[in-house]
Amino acid sequence: MREEKAKERARTAAALRAGDERHYPVRDQGKARHIARNWVDGRRNVGELFWPLVITALIFLLVPVAQLQSLSTVLLIGFYFFVMGDTAWSLLGLRRVLQQQLPDSADRRGAMPYAFGRSLQSRKRRLPSPQVERGWTKQLREGTVQALD
Repeated sequence: MREEKAKERARTAAALRAGDERHYPVRDQGKARHIARNWVDGRRNVGELFWPLVITALIFLLVPVAQLQSLSTVLLIGFYFFVMGDTAWSLLGLRRVLQQQLPDSADRRGAMPYAFGRSLQSRKRRLPSPQVERGWTKQLREGTVQALD
């Protein structure tokens, strides 16, 4: 039984890296998740810089220089609002596309939080691996590509 579960995990991990949607885990399956993945992967997200900046700010907060600590705090809070604004803007566009492509609200369930979490990850570390190039989102808005291929 352990060997079977290990094989299943290995197959799932390989599918996530290769982009084989037939073997994705349940959290990544469905048309809405597919559109959300492509939407996030097809644009530059400020949230990708969130974790490196947080770690840098925390390091600066440990340095015993009051001006550096204050500056670090102000920059971190400012960047936080910038990330939230960029993410909100992105999710509003995604919501519009999901409503056009999937009229039934049950089909769209969970896609927005999924996209939010994905937008805070570095593109290189995302699983499933990105299947579209940056700029895809703009092409979708212009109508030169389809949301569901």
